Amino acid sequence: MSKFNHIPINFTQSQLIEKDDGHYYQTPSGKIYPSITTMLQKTQSIEKQQSLQQWREQEVASNYITQEAAIIGSETHKLIENYLNGLETMEKPRLLSEAHFSNLLPFVDKINDIHGIELRLYSDKMKLAGTSDCVAKYDGTLSIIDYKTKRSNQKEEWLTDHFIQATSYGEMFRELTGIKIDQIVILVSSEKNTRTEFIKNPNDYLDILEKRISQYYSS
Repeated sequence: MSKFNHIPINFTQSQLIEKDDGHYYQTPSGKIYPSITTMLQKTQSIEKQQSLQQWREQEVASNYITQEAAIIGSETHKLIENYLNGLETMEKPRLLSEAHFSNLLPFVDKINDIHGIELRLYSDKMKLAGTSDCVAKYDGTLSIIDYKTKRSNQKEEWLTDHFIQATSYGEMFRELTGIKIDQIVILVSSEKNTRTEFIKNPNDYLDILEKRISQYYSS
C-alpha cells in the first residue's frame, strides 16, 4: 500500500504515437499533436544543434551512450513510479538506475497528494502533448514534477528546455482540468552522486514557450 496520498483527477488522456521524426500524440477528438520534447528538439538553437552533432562525431560510443542513457532514465522513472504507488520494485534494474533512484529519494519523499503519475496530457490551444512524470504537491505546493538523470552535474542555464517542458505540462493540465499549477520542479540526479532540485515559477517561461511553439509551427 502506498504511503502517499493519491487524489486522482479523471479526464481522457491522449495516446502516444511513435514516428520516425519524433513522438506524437492523438487526442480523444482524433487530433495529432507533437510531443513537447519533439517540438523543443526541432526548435533548438543552431549552436546547440551543432554542439550535439560535434559530440556525436567525436564520441565513437555516442550511440551506445545515448541508448544506455535512455534505458537508465526509463528504469529510474519506473522505480520512482512504483515507489509512489506502493508497488514492488522492478526486477533486475541496472545498478546505475538503482543508484539514481536512491539518490533522488530525499526529494521524492517531499511529494504527496498525487493527482497523477505518467499522465498523457495535451492542449488544443498550444497544439502540443506530452507525458508528465508527476502532478502532485511538492513541499505542500501543487507542482509539475519531472525527474532527470544526467551523466554530470548540471547548471541551471543548461536546463531551460526542461523548465519550458514542465511549464507546458502545467498549461496542459490546467486546460484539461481547470486546476492551476503553482510551480514546476525538476529533480536531477547525476552519475557524480549529486542531486539537485530546481523549483521555478511557470509564469517565467510562458513567453519563451509561446515563442518556441510559434517557431515550430511557422517553420
